[in-house]
Amino acid sequence: MASSLDIPSIPLIDFSPFLHGSARDRAQVASSIDEAFKSRGFIYLSNHGIDQRKVDGCFELSQRLFSLTDSEKTNMQPSQGRLHYRGYSGIGNEKVREHLCIKEGFGCGNPEDTSQPNIWPPEELLPGFRAFMEDFFSECSILTHHLLDALSLVLDLSSANSLSRNHAHSVFNFDLLHYPAVSTQLLNSGKLARVPAHSDFGTLTLLFQDDVGGLEIADLGSVDTEKSAEFEKHGSFTPVKPVPGTVVVNIGYLLMRWSNGRWKNTIHRVMGPSSLPMQEGSTKPDNPRNTGFDAGSLEDTTPERYSIPFFASPDPEAMIDALPGCWSQDVPKRWKPINSGDFLRRKRDAISA
Repeated sequence: MASSLDIPSIPLIDFSPFLHGSARDRAQVASSIDEAFKSRGFIYLSNHGIDQRKVDGCFELSQRLFSLTDSEKTNMQPSQGRLHYRGYSGIGNEKVREHLCIKEGFGCGNPEDTSQPNIWPPEELLPGFRAFMEDFFSECSILTHHLLDALSLVLDLSSANSLSRNHAHSVFNFDLLHYPAVSTQLLNSGKLARVPAHSDFGTLTLLFQDDVGGLEIADLGSVDTEKSAEFEKHGSFTPVKPVPGTVVVNIGYLLMRWSNGRWKNTIHRVMGPSSLPMQEGSTKPDNPRNTGFDAGSLEDTTPERYSIPFFASPDPEAMIDALPGCWSQDVPKRWKPINSGDFLRRKRDAISA
């Protein structure tokens, strides 16, 4: 019998039948995803079509990137400041409700998006980095469109109204993230935060985690509020532990709004698991990265963490209005239509420190 520790905190769905099965198989998988997003807003997705070797390779390149010197990393910062969301971002450059996030990141996007050109390290500094990341972007984009097709199937959307069609330009982006080792006491006290409670503001997020963990999702109903700040103070959270071979998928605010609240945009945060044991005689965490950040007392240290979130958003001209099948005379529209591009620009500007 499986112990409670073996039971996933969110539904685990095998995506292979949707990718390779019959029409009936596709409908059953789509229905399972629909039910999970209605109840939790998060899923683990297995057999998703992205080779695990590519995921591992992305983490390896991420570690190499963040091991560069401060000057090498800052040379990859965007020159346009808050209007440009690509390249390197140092610790404290992102905030949630005025709390600075203790992480550094490197943002990549669609190579064809001329409004947000990518910033790449010199080829001689990280050989093959650009080619690999452009290929990884393509792999994640394909998976995202498959998921959008599954959700469109559930709602029986016409091709003209399909979610994938409203993401035709794939103006997506993904981040390589590194959370440096930090004092567990400071994290638990709230004096420092990796990422405070928040919800994503696009449509879908794919998350690849390392084996350290730290992602936690809100227990819906544990407190009577939908505000992240209040939930952080009074609500309870459940860890979403790394499951090998899976990607975590969650609903963003715009897709919740598009579905008229059918799918949950669940609040989540990044905390820290208990400290990993240090090697005998060591006074530092294993393999510390060059971050310029003081972890504090290393006798009580939360280890460094890596993750790769991939964020999907609709095309900038898309109007977010309740989709067919998500409203009726008995279930009226909850929100007025909004323009996707305008909304996302406001939200991205708000999180820049």
